[in-house]
Amino acid sequence: MTEPRSAPASVPVTDAAGPGIAAVNRAHTLDEWREALPAIVHGAGAAWRPIPIRLHPGEGNDFRAICDRQGLRLHDEITRQLHELAQVRHPSVGEEAPIAALAETMVREAGDRDAVGTWWHFPWDGRVVHLLADDDYFAVITNRNQDKLTAGELAQLRQRRVGVVGLSVGGEAAVTVAQEHLCGEIWLADFDTLDLSNLNRLGAGCDDLGVAKTTIVARRIAKLNPYLRVGALHAGITPDNVEPFVRGVDLVLEECDSLPIKGLVRRAARAHGVNVLYAADERGFVSIEPYALDPTFPPFLGDDADAHRARSDFQSAQAFYIALAAWLGGWDQISERSRQSLAEIGTSLRGYPQLASEARYAAGIVGHIVRRLLLGDRIPAWHGHLDLDEQLPREPLPHRPVVTGAGGAP
Repeated sequence: MTEPRSAPASVPVTDAAGPGIAAVNRAHTLDEWREALPAIVHGAGAAWRPIPIRLHPGEGNDFRAICDRQGLRLHDEITRQLHELAQVRHPSVGEEAPIAALAETMVREAGDRDAVGTWWHFPWDGRVVHLLADDDYFAVITNRNQDKLTAGELAQLRQRRVGVVGLSVGGEAAVTVAQEHLCGEIWLADFDTLDLSNLNRLGAGCDDLGVAKTTIVARRIAKLNPYLRVGALHAGITPDNVEPFVRGVDLVLEECDSLPIKGLVRRAARAHGVNVLYAADERGFVSIEPYALDPTFPPFLGDDADAHRARSDFQSAQAFYIALAAWLGGWDQISERSRQSLAEIGTSLRGYPQLASEARYAAGIVGHIVRRLLLGDRIPAWHGHLDLDEQLPREPLPHRPVVTGAGGAP
């Protein structure tokens, strides 16, 4: 098992104006939060990091008064969480009364109910949520992972860092990695903002139009686990930041559309012995490039002929997408419907065909492989298709007449 990488202090994992990850994860006192509130409220529209607040016993009324004046909505289900924590700690205690007694004991140990755990302020939607403390929250939220992931494996994964480049399919993959708790820190890189056409597959809403994809994904992760450390490169990967970005992670998920950036990331990963994983929403395509295991093979297993050509270098949008198909196994390996669609780009269609179910399927594949790689499984270099259409029968089912019941429903 390799040791987790230590990110150098120079790694630009945050926006230029923001503090480092460790700094923002330090809980604010009530007075610190009150003093910072004007600036927090002013910047709420662009915010993507929640703010932790730790109350001392007796500060609850003052805290609630501040929230009321600011119009912040409180969501306090700490008693429910304490009951779950008691059940996790004492799974053999089946009766509700002993579980409630254990929960009350934890409240007394904290001093009062409001001092239990941490309050998290989500500035972008004006909400404050009361949650268990970090380790307790982690124990409950991962309890039903076990023993598909053992407690020891979860502890190992909690020390890992994952970098995600490109947040279309990559956004779904990043959220899957976060929800399965396959790392303790995740860095997001993308320069793009959300368009309406993205909503056919991305986990976002119409009220997110124009918002940076890094911001959208970071907010989704924060609502799953605000304790998970998140960094963001809102300008995406560039020649200036690719080295520290790759050097500071244990695995890179590369999911961008830029051919030069694909090549840039792989060359840096190869130089630093960092594994690269790429999954596409096209016939379940997956590429595993385990440079930590074997750095001798060429980037993308040799299929990187166009890795230095920018999109603007191609004569047409169709020519670019045909070149991009080489990174999906080749033109003859993409689906017939995708080939038909690509032939229409620039005439009746504007972009590469993608579906929500395929993006989520790719994210599920990513979760499985990330789990294995970060736990030390020595998976060899591989790329190919895990195509559901090849696995499911194509023959039509025998025709059966529809029988309508008394209510008119079949």
